[in-house]
Amino acid sequence: MFKLYTDKNNTFKCKVLVEGANGSTALARLVVEGETHNLMFDGHIKEGLCEVTIGKFKNFDNFKSKGNIKLEVIADDTYFIPWKSEYKLEQSKVVTVEMIEEKSSKPLVEVTEISYTNSVPKVSSNSNGEKLYNLLVKENIDISRYGNISNLLRYNDKAKKIIKGYLNKNKISGPLLESTLKYLSDKV
Repeated sequence: MFKLYTDKNNTFKCKVLVEGANGSTALARLVVEGETHNLMFDGHIKEGLCEVTIGKFKNFDNFKSKGNIKLEVIADDTYFIPWKSEYKLEQSKVVTVEMIEEKSSKPLVEVTEISYTNSVPKVSSNSNGEKLYNLLVKENIDISRYGNISNLLRYNDKAKKIIKGYLNKNKISGPLLESTLKYLSDKV
């Protein structure tokens, strides 16, 4: 396969041996076959070396990217085709563009898994539950006598006032309220 370039000058070179005829008067031409017509390029043979300057194939739109090419030699009025091949049109220099997406300056947050447990957080020894329990003990309220937290709040107004005041003062609500009351319930 012979390569012809669309963006640089093409030169065809080969060795030619002419026997039985006058080699110094032999003519050479290269024929490039196109879809609608052929192009012929004259060359010369000197001391057995054939050279044909073709030029660039940039402006020849009617030529396929592949086709046939042949060398014709005329020596003493005799026509020869000593070489033929397929050609392929290519560019010698290729520029490729790859788009790069501009990354956003905003941070990307992705949630991959959500887990939910319907449990009350455990209360540590320094928790609100223990602080509230210590306040009740300090006021001499024995919560174990009431059996559960509901009875304590129903029958002991002083305990009710201390618990309500502590919860409001410390803004305890939601899961923290549940864990605090659970701690007291465990002590009852």
